[in-house]
Amino acid sequence: MSETIDQHVLEQYDIAQKVGQGAYGIVWKATHRKSGQTVALKKCFDAFRNNTDSMRTFREVAYLKAMSGHENIVNIRGVLPACGDRDLYITFEYMQTDLSHVIKAKLLTEIHVKFIAYQLLRALKYIHSAELLHRDIKPSNILIDDNCYIKLCDFGLCRSIDETFGNLELTDYVMTRWYRAPEVLFGSKKYTKGVDLWSVGCIIGEMIRGRPLIAGACTMSQIQKVLEVTGNPTDEVVASWQSPFAQKMLVNAKAKRRFRLNELCPNLPRDAKRMMKRLFRLDPNERIAADAALEHEYLAEFHNPDSEPSYPHGPIDIGINDNTKLSAEEYRMQLYRMIHQGSIDERMTHDASEVIKPRKVTMDGT
Repeated sequence: MSETIDQHVLEQYDIAQKVGQGAYGIVWKATHRKSGQTVALKKCFDAFRNNTDSMRTFREVAYLKAMSGHENIVNIRGVLPACGDRDLYITFEYMQTDLSHVIKAKLLTEIHVKFIAYQLLRALKYIHSAELLHRDIKPSNILIDDNCYIKLCDFGLCRSIDETFGNLELTDYVMTRWYRAPEVLFGSKKYTKGVDLWSVGCIIGEMIRGRPLIAGACTMSQIQKVLEVTGNPTDEVVASWQSPFAQKMLVNAKAKRRFRLNELCPNLPRDAKRMMKRLFRLDPNERIAADAALEHEYLAEFHNPDSEPSYPHGPIDIGINDNTKLSAEEYRMQLYRMIHQGSIDERMTHDASEVIKPRKVTMDGT
């Protein structure tokens, strides 16, 4: 897990400063020498250490490549193997910060919250129309610039739910706990696009409140806090989760009281409350979808059907069935094959002007 940058990478990039570091990687602000463009250079530590990490590395690169061009999804610029084939370098377009830092800094006004929610749902409409789930929607995965434009990032937990892949068995260990939908908390392996929409409701509440809306200390604590917001589920709702564990878990996790959204979010606008109630339906089949949410009264001043595209090419095929589990070496070779075939290149001349952008809202509220 060295911070040393390989020489062949330094020959292509001038490194400005380190902007972030975690257990799995480190990110620098850098300049591409040939084009002069500023990028985020991410070194993924030991990217192929096991088949799970290798699968996530492969999916992030492959799905971001397929999603390239949408204004609210971060663009991947290039991929470079490291010396020794253990680490991996990925370059993305550079954004100043992420939503978690902006929330903590208390910079958001009501118009900012609406504009961010609109863009996030705009990205999810595109992703979901490609029959993908993101599965890790949270403030730290929403990049943001000074003009309040956002880019959804971190597609390592993304996967297809295209029915042509056959019977889908989805893992329940996805999404950060505070943004995890109830059906996932209860162990469902048959969940839908609604898991991402639940997370959007949590984020809208967090932006308005200034701190996380539903923050349990463990899974059972999180379930109890969710039910304090939604009320205890009916038998019909429990059945909708398709979880064999739900009834047993509910014995110890029923809400002792119920909080109104206004209690958790003082000064909650009425239209925002109505939106959050649609996102917080316990039955995922009743939860509002991304395309319908864009038409909600809460987002009326930004809604423009002409600038809210669906994915134009049908379900995305990344060459490996998401139900198939390969070895770490097989994922690495598949990724390198994409690089060597030129299907991932340095996209330093991407022209985003070809697609209509949503109206700009600067961080001073204009």
